[in-house]
Amino acid sequence: MKLHRLVDALIARRRALDLSQAEAARLAGINAGTVSQWEGGLKEPRLSVLCTHAGGMALLPAVVNPRTRQTLASGYHQLVPAVVAFREQEGVAAAEIGRRMGVSTSAVRLIEGGRPMRLLSGDRYVTVAGLLLTWVYDRPRCCRCDPFWCRTDESGEHCAERSCGRCLHGCPAPDGVTCCEAAVPARVGS
Repeated sequence: MKLHRLVDALIARRRALDLSQAEAARLAGINAGTVSQWEGGLKEPRLSVLCTHAGGMALLPAVVNPRTRQTLASGYHQLVPAVVAFREQEGVAAAEIGRRMGVSTSAVRLIEGGRPMRLLSGDRYVTVAGLLLTWVYDRPRCCRCDPFWCRTDESGEHCAERSCGRCLHGCPAPDGVTCCEAAVPARVGS
């Protein structure tokens, strides 16, 4: 089985943190054998368990609108409601999402009702709605830059001279907002 891009990203994050599979699994409270099977392409993860694993490495799942460069939701329990709100705003019926996915409208209703999904079906559901499923840094909400786009911004234009000490990529706190920690020099490009 070819590894999914989200699993590849978690492997890269685990390696960047210099964690073994067992250490990363322990941080998330899941079985090390399960992580080994995902990374070996032997088993497709449930999206909820994969998100728990990512959380152990300070990452959150996020739904991003690639047209507006806006993160619509981050955190496992906000993903599906964000897609539903987006598709309704765009005037796309559940039946159309089902047609694009190659499943019945009732299958889409089950997803939207909270039925657990495997990674591929969850990613497909988000993608056919015109959105992107990705990982973002678990960071304080006081930082104003969008974590998905800012960390990919090579120029550093989004980042100011000072930022929240917990912010991994140097985003400033919004004007007039007290940050969660004392401001420190931005870490542009980290």
